[in-house]
Amino acid sequence: MDANLIAAFQRHAFIKATLVRLGMAGGAVGLTDGGFVVFDAGEGDGPEPYVSNHPVYGALDTVPAIKDGAEAQTTRIDLSLLPASDAAAAALASPTTQGTRVQWWEGAIDLDTGLLIGIPELKFDGEIDKARFQVSDSWNLTLECGTQAERQLEPNADWRLNNAFHQLIWPGELGLSYVDGVTRKKEWRSRPENPGVFKRLLKSLVPLLPD
Repeated sequence: MDANLIAAFQRHAFIKATLVRLGMAGGAVGLTDGGFVVFDAGEGDGPEPYVSNHPVYGALDTVPAIKDGAEAQTTRIDLSLLPASDAAAAALASPTTQGTRVQWWEGAIDLDTGLLIGIPELKFDGEIDKARFQVSDSWNLTLECGTQAERQLEPNADWRLNNAFHQLIWPGELGLSYVDGVTRKKEWRSRPENPGVFKRLLKSLVPLLPD
């Protein structure tokens, strides 16, 4: 974490600012609960405005705590928004927004200048998975977001180490044609069935170093 930001969080009184950036197809949308700030996300677009009430899409409601992944899931968050209109709700919940990049920072604002103190801390960098729309006293749209690494945990045959996928990438290369065990379901980045045996196998393949 940035040293200036740490110092700001240790003050008795400061304005904490949540920044959320949605990489929408028509351009990035910056939302904050800190009024109005300008921040450079480092995406090559330079400093961008983050507003508390976007004229097209609405306002940021809440960003709950990060949910730890379980079993075949990675880190996830549920981003709650207050859409400005039914058109905004439809645009944010559209299937075409699935995969849209979502970034979330936590920072602090200087009481005197209204500028950010130091560099906000990046808490989440992922993408929109699906939307949930609720209607009560007001409209509330929740965007369920996951990390891009979650895609690699999906049971997708294209990511498996097998002869068919190997030849799809390297046509005519028969290196996996006669290898045992490649027909079993083994997604990338998955944990071996017996980590102890796997570790002992690695140790047997590494030459012993002299004392």
